[in-house]
Amino acid sequence: MCLPNSLLMLDDTKEASQTILVADDEPSYLGLIKLCLERSGYLVVTAEDGFEAIVKARSVLPALVILDVMMPGMSGLEACRIIKEDKATHDIPIIFLSARSEIDLKVYALGQGSNDYISKPFTPKELLARVHVALRLKRERDDLHKIAEEANAYAKSERNKAVTDPLTGLLNRYGLQVILGNQLAQARRYGKPVSCLMIDVDKFKVVNDTYGHPSGDAALRQVAGILKEAVRGSDVVFRYGGEEFMVLLPDTMLEGAVGLAEKIRMLTASHPFGEGQRIFFLTLSVGAAVLREGESGSDMIMRADAALYRAKALGRNRVDI
Repeated sequence: MCLPNSLLMLDDTKEASQTILVADDEPSYLGLIKLCLERSGYLVVTAEDGFEAIVKARSVLPALVILDVMMPGMSGLEACRIIKEDKATHDIPIIFLSARSEIDLKVYALGQGSNDYISKPFTPKELLARVHVALRLKRERDDLHKIAEEANAYAKSERNKAVTDPLTGLLNRYGLQVILGNQLAQARRYGKPVSCLMIDVDKFKVVNDTYGHPSGDAALRQVAGILKEAVRGSDVVFRYGGEEFMVLLPDTMLEGAVGLAEKIRMLTASHPFGEGQRIFFLTLSVGAAVLREGESGSDMIMRADAALYRAKALGRNRVDI
């Protein structure tokens, strides 16, 4: 017989209105459990065998499942195994009920993934206490899982910030170190070429002095957009620093790098920057290099940088190697 309502109510109101699935083939026990749980504020869904319990667990996604161990058709043990193997229902806690109290059976049942085991006959007070504990532990586990997810998301965000240029959204020099190492390893493993472009906006100080730093920042964002539109999906664009950019070109010989550099140079030279009455044009100087046998990525970048400065010394708005 159930205890009076005043004794059955749970202290923790957070448990109220949670749905609990109860599966038992004995109508008397099923009715008793349902009555006790509903009097304590829970919503109760019932099943009479293991198969029905699985179907309702998947459709309802209850906060807790209570399974009788021995039921016709499909036992509670088998139903528990299937519920725990399903990604959608894996985290739902399960409490077993059984008139059998052998230690081996209890150990086996708990080994199937259940959270608790209640021997019949039981008192409503015991049932409610165990339900309360199972739900509290699940809530605490869910809270910890949420905290862990938030921490991982924050860490990923911070890592992204560390390798991303905030002005243009391109990878920065720290990001270059990571990507370059991976690309060089792939190139050496498969014997494929790697090239790079070092790109500098010509006379950019004049832009800042004439039109102001906000216009200069907007222009750098536009240059970054031109570069991203011009390259292939496998190429990677970086903001190397200031008004200097770099493009890493996997599986590309020097001729291909020079061809892309000319395309970028011409696209930029024909692109109007600024807005309204403050329209201006920019040009780029570019140095190109391909990775040589036995040299490091830094060596390749240094040669591309030297080619860039030759291009600037020879009059700007040109590509050199």
